[in-house]
Amino acid sequence: MEKRQHQLGGANTLNTLAQGITAGGSDGGSGLEKRLGLLEKGLTEMKEKLLTVSNKADSIEKHFATRADLATTEMNIIKCFVATTLAMAGLACAIAFGLIRLHSS
Repeated sequence: MEKRQHQLGGANTLNTLAQGITAGGSDGGSGLEKRLGLLEKGLTEMKEKLLTVSNKADSIEKHFATRADLATTEMNIIKCFVATTLAMAGLACAIAFGLIRLHSS
């Protein structure tokens, strides 16, 4: 048996299960019921944890950006930069022409 240990609910369930497996005995098979009960309890805990993790993954996944989203955002930033640059250049030209006209009058 591998020596992996997983913590579930603060108790080392797999270690407890492993002890139950090796603790078989001559009690007429009642140890089997105990071990099965431990397995069922561990399985229930694992299902609950898996459901929690799955729900968290689903909620996180819908906030991820795709390549298309990133490409669109990049294009919008470039467009905004070009438009701002042209507007500032136009404003600078208008101010310069206005000052030249004021000075020459």
